Amino acid sequence: MQGPAPVPPFHNKELYQGFLLSTLRGLRNGIVCGIRIRLPYIIQAVAYAVIFREKNLLNRVKFVLKQAISHGRNLGLFVFFYKSICWLCRNFAGIHNGIESWIAGFIGGFIAFGDSHGVSGSVNNQIVLYLFARGIEGSLRTFHKKGWLPDSLDVASPFGFRVLAGFSLALILYLTEYQPDMLKPGFMSTMTNLYHESNAGALMPPDLQRFSPAVGLVAFTLLASLINPEYSLENVLAKIK
Repeated sequence: MQGPAPVPPFHNKELYQGFLLSTLRGLRNGIVCGIRIRLPYIIQAVAYAVIFREKNLLNRVKFVLKQAISHGRNLGLFVFFYKSICWLCRNFAGIHNGIESWIAGFIGGFIAFGDSHGVSGSVNNQIVLYLFARGIEGSLRTFHKKGWLPDSLDVASPFGFRVLAGFSLALILYLTEYQPDMLKPGFMSTMTNLYHESNAGALMPPDLQRFSPAVGLVAFTLLASLINPEYSLENVLAKIK
């Protein structure tokens, strides 16, 4: 004797209720996670203003708070859209095996993290670039797992990571030297300070003298470790309790 026929997804109230609660919880978690990630930046903003004696401390803190709330909203919306579209693909379109993740991820990212202007845009630029880098790393690990990359180029191995580091820095420095207009102005200002403004000037100008102890420690360990590896920076810092 056969049991009752399965309830089609169109008439399954429990399925809809589970979907609704799941997406709402995802929205909630995304908002909280986004704000929580950004809260330490408030402390960083205060410390930065104190160290460099900036007068616009309140404005900096306000901006970081706006970034935190925007990050929470964007992440919450993404989780909501991603879970919703995946649910629709799996239950009504029969789309599985990772294709639904690509579809939902693209649509959710396009909507939630696609703004590139204003406060939200400043957050989205950071998040998208960070996620892209993590995606490349994960893809390289997958290529090694599938046998498409030799063990020596596995980014989880010491040598493989050094290759990745070398390629990344070579790419950035090539762009810095020959295609600077292709890099973000804020990032390029840092590169200019590192590689161009250091071509002239005093060895330790007055505005950098507050960093003299740190510069001296690093310089000492670099030289001393050539004579005795025990004086490497890692070993010296490990002795600080």
